[in-house]
Amino acid sequence: MNDQTTVLVVDDNRSAADALGIVLRRNNYVAEVAYDGVSALGRLRAGGVDVVLTDLRMEPMDGIELLRQARALPTPPEVIVFTGFGTVDAAVEAMRLGARDFLTKPVSPSKVLEHLGRLRGDAAPTHGLRVDEGKSAKAKEVAAQVEAVRKSRAPVLILGEPGSGRSELARALHPSAAERPVRALNHPSRAAEVDLRAPGALLLPNVDLLTPQDQVALVQVLNGLDPVSGPRVIAWAQPGFIEHAPKDPAGHELTLRLAVLVVTLPPLRERVEDIPALLSALLAGRAPAELQPTDAQLQALMAHRWPGNLRELAALAERAVVFGASALSLPPSAPSQAVVASATSGSGASPTLEEGFSLQEHLESVEREILIRAQEQTKDDRAAMSRVLGVERNTLRYKLNKYHLNPKGGG
Repeated sequence: MNDQTTVLVVDDNRSAADALGIVLRRNNYVAEVAYDGVSALGRLRAGGVDVVLTDLRMEPMDGIELLRQARALPTPPEVIVFTGFGTVDAAVEAMRLGARDFLTKPVSPSKVLEHLGRLRGDAAPTHGLRVDEGKSAKAKEVAAQVEAVRKSRAPVLILGEPGSGRSELARALHPSAAERPVRALNHPSRAAEVDLRAPGALLLPNVDLLTPQDQVALVQVLNGLDPVSGPRVIAWAQPGFIEHAPKDPAGHELTLRLAVLVVTLPPLRERVEDIPALLSALLAGRAPAELQPTDAQLQALMAHRWPGNLRELAALAERAVVFGASALSLPPSAPSQAVVASATSGSGASPTLEEGFSLQEHLESVEREILIRAQEQTKDDRAAMSRVLGVERNTLRYKLNKYHLNPKGGG
């Protein structure tokens, strides 16, 4: 089985659904798209979908009914709903019916990736960044733990906050993936889809979020593994998993089986002195050598709380590669913030909300400015613009034509 998470995007806005699908595929997800609830339900009944991202307002089957039907399946997927103005009550109903989360429209691709990362338990790509990069005491402690567990085949439990590099470390602990493949088991109830007999590594993401039923199923899976010829088990969870593990027999046994060897990854806010080394590693080979933060920028970065940990730092570096050193001076709270701030910096204060104000015109003005800025920073490289702005090429071409910003004559 592929160790990627399969996501089904459901939206009757075809361009929006297609664009989100492209973003997901770029970020190592298997993305499928359905343009109505009926088609989506047919796909779900075929099995193999891990997460559903669905709009609420659709016809003939709306998102609420799709959610209700999805949760009734033998192996229900996780569901995240998209809600817009006027659908707050529907969002509340969706959560009551078992939706894992909701996102407000317009949906930001970065927010979708953030929420999916929480479900999957790993981070957006960090370009091969080593979690023990740096010279702080915390980094040295991680390096020592990694070196110790690498020599063993015993099960490993990685504890850390989302974005701290748990999945990267899990794969780094098993470098010979070509000869001994890495598989991920996101749903213990679907263990039959995974080859559990072959050697290699079996990754168990987010074991702290398992339902009691999945805990029982996972214990059964672990009991069936061959300790000599079977895969090595590498699991990860958030800090506190061991202390707050369920006291019932299944929860207790699961903790004992997984926590044979434990590696603890510190949050980035506890190792800020490593940020210069981490940032240099992220930029190395991908940006000019002179692209380095100034002292003032570095001071601001080290004062930041980094709720997204290494994932957030990697996103900052990605923006700097595209937009240059100015992106390093901005708070990395949202992947598109560098673009938006640069594009709107010359437009003055927020618009006055008075009679005659047009939200549509204001948003179009901001959108045009963002496109101009992206065009300048990427030297009109359409692939780079599409990647940074999080839109598909067809959508980008349409927007450039709409605002008469198409010097390439059709892109």
